[in-house]
Amino acid sequence: MTLSLALVPLLFGIWVNGTAPHPPTRAYTPTRCTRYCAAHGCRHATRANSPAYFQLRPVYVATVRGLMLGGKARYAAFNIGLYLGLLPALLLWLTYGVLHNASVIRRLKKQ
Repeated sequence: MTLSLALVPLLFGIWVNGTAPHPPTRAYTPTRCTRYCAAHGCRHATRANSPAYFQLRPVYVATVRGLMLGGKARYAAFNIGLYLGLLPALLLWLTYGVLHNASVIRRLKKQ
């Protein structure tokens, strides 16, 4: 069950990329957001159509700066290590803890 829960974000990412109406691109496109917006700031966002973008932008910038601590050459490795290694491992550990605590509580209730 824990492994199934850990696979949900991966499967969601595969589904999103597989069903997207446009192929992913790093080039700027004036009609829609692309990966260019993620890397260089979104020119499409305004305070009227995307207030969350402006509220969360400092968090995003801080995350990117943190991932670039090893330099631009190691950015991809840090990104993969954090999002595909550390965070899933943390979620698995927390899920295991919750399931273990639930079983302990059930066992204690029976006594």
